[in-house]
Amino acid sequence: MEIQASQENDDHNPDRVKPRNTLNLGLGTDNLFHHEGHTRITASLDIANLTNKVALYNFLSTFSGTHFLQPRSLSVRIGLVF
Repeated sequence: MEIQASQENDDHNPDRVKPRNTLNLGLGTDNLFHHEGHTRITASLDIANLTNKVALYNFLSTFSGTHFLQPRSLSVRIGLVF
């Protein structure tokens, strides 16, 4: 559905901002090797923007400006608790 030029309303019906859904995934454990005792190893994996969706937001505001949705990124953390 196209909007006529005279019906444009940037506050309530902007055409430059479209709804988007992104998918993030996070997995982790607090005791990787199931070791009994005080010392243990932790691990986690985070994937941001799993579907690698491309998005650009331009709000034309002094403080927000233009934002890019980050491409798919992986983060791995390993920790030692003692």
